[in-house]
Amino acid sequence: MATVLDPATRVPLPDHYEVVNGEIVEKPPMSWLACEVANRIRDRLSAYGLSSGRGRPRNDMLFGLPTRRDPGRKREPDVTFITFDRWAEDRPLPPTGDVVGVVPNLAVEVASPSNEAEALVAKAREYLRAGAEVVWLVYPRLRELHAYAAGGGPTRVFTAADTLDGGAVLPGFSVPMAGLFPPITDLPDDGNDA
Repeated sequence: MATVLDPATRVPLPDHYEVVNGEIVEKPPMSWLACEVANRIRDRLSAYGLSSGRGRPRNDMLFGLPTRRDPGRKREPDVTFITFDRWAEDRPLPPTGDVVGVVPNLAVEVASPSNEAEALVAKAREYLRAGAEVVWLVYPRLRELHAYAAGGGPTRVFTAADTLDGGAVLPGFSVPMAGLFPPITDLPDDGNDA
């Protein structure tokens, strides 16, 4: 569903949406598997944030990510991590509004059957151009995580046999990848990598 965003009228908003080129674009629901993987990542990031005192993860939050051609662009990553350097722990929050006024240090997108791979990679590049330091694209059925870094460094691919680290963005963060992926039922190979 795409609706023209008109500030003069109240448009009922879907539960999850983004604003692209002035249009409200409803985000399709995540699969059960994608939701579980996103929650496991958020759990690990929460534990890291509490133990390191470095920041806090968030999910289901809308971020303003303006581009030259689309100054009103808003995106809702599946999971994010914002350091206290970017958003102080005791910074007052506005009582209204739907957009967080900061770019997350880390943005995570978890592929669902409704996602196209090219669209996810384009979104990763968009987050990096807006100021994210790293983006993780997670493919649950492949049991892989692709880490994209700001500055165009090489993409790192982590498999279920690897240990994911947070690099310079999340120093000391480390988690076995296998723990991020729940067992799944056997499905026919339909070419879908979500």
